[in-house]
Amino acid sequence: MITTDELASKIETESPRLILQCPQLGIDTERFVVEGDIGLKSNRVISYAARRIEIAKALQEDPDAERQGLLGIERDGKILRWRRGKQLSYCVWRPSFGTDEEHAAVVEGMAAASSDWEGICGVEFKHVQSKDHDANLTFGDVDFPVLRQAGGGSTIAMAFFPDDLANERLVWVFDGYFNTAPGSFDPVGVMRHELGHVLGFRHEHIRPEAPDLFNPESTEHTLAISEYDPKSVMHYVAPGVGDPKLRFTKLDKMGARSVYGGTDLEFSFAD
Repeated sequence: MITTDELASKIETESPRLILQCPQLGIDTERFVVEGDIGLKSNRVISYAARRIEIAKALQEDPDAERQGLLGIERDGKILRWRRGKQLSYCVWRPSFGTDEEHAAVVEGMAAASSDWEGICGVEFKHVQSKDHDANLTFGDVDFPVLRQAGGGSTIAMAFFPDDLANERLVWVFDGYFNTAPGSFDPVGVMRHELGHVLGFRHEHIRPEAPDLFNPESTEHTLAISEYDPKSVMHYVAPGVGDPKLRFTKLDKMGARSVYGGTDLEFSFAD
C-alpha cells in the first residue's frame, strides 16, 4: 500500500493547483485541490494524506469501517455549527469580476442558494450590497466575501468551513461556474453545495458506502448526521449517483434541521 509520504507527494504532483489572488485583501496563495473543491495549503497535505491512508487501511480490513451519514465537522465530540442567531453576512465583490453580467449572475445564485438554506434550517444570510463595490474592503467588513478568480480548471467554486481562520473565510467562483453547455452544473445548485460547506457539512461521497468511484477521502473530525444519501446536495455526480442540479433531498433537509434546530448543548460553535 502507498505510504503517507508517497501519497502526499502524489497529491502535490498530481492534484490540481490553484493560485488564488486578491491584492486588495492581501491574498496571493497556492492551494492543492482535493475532493474537487477543497483547497489545501502545503502545510496541510501531509496530515490529509495520513488520514486518507488510515481510511484505506480500515476499509481493507473491514468494508463497513467508519460508516458515516450526512457529515458534519466534529469538535470535542460535538458537531460544529454557527451560533444560534448568527447572521452570516457576505458581499459579492465587484472589483474581482471582469463583467457586470458575471457579477449579476453570482449575486443571483447566492441569493437563491442562501434563501434555500434559510428555508430548510432557519440559518440567516445577509447580502451587504454596500460592500459589493467597496474598493477598500477588508476582512471583518463581512463574514465572507465572494470573489471571482480566473481559471480554475475543473474546479467550479470553492468555499470554507466554519472553523477556518477569519482571513480564510472566502467563497471563490471560477470560470466553470459560468458554463452553460448541456449537462453543466446548475449555478444555484453549485452555490447550495458551497454554502453547505460554509454551514459545516462535508462531502457525502467520501463515505465508505458511496460507490467505488471516488478515492477514499478523509473523514477525520466528522460526525454522521443522517444515513448515506446518493442524491445529496453534498454529493458529487457520477453514473447513478449525484444530481447536476444539486438540489436538496429529504435526508439533506432532515440532517440540516437536526444540526441547526437542536439544543445549544449538543453543539460546538464557530466564533
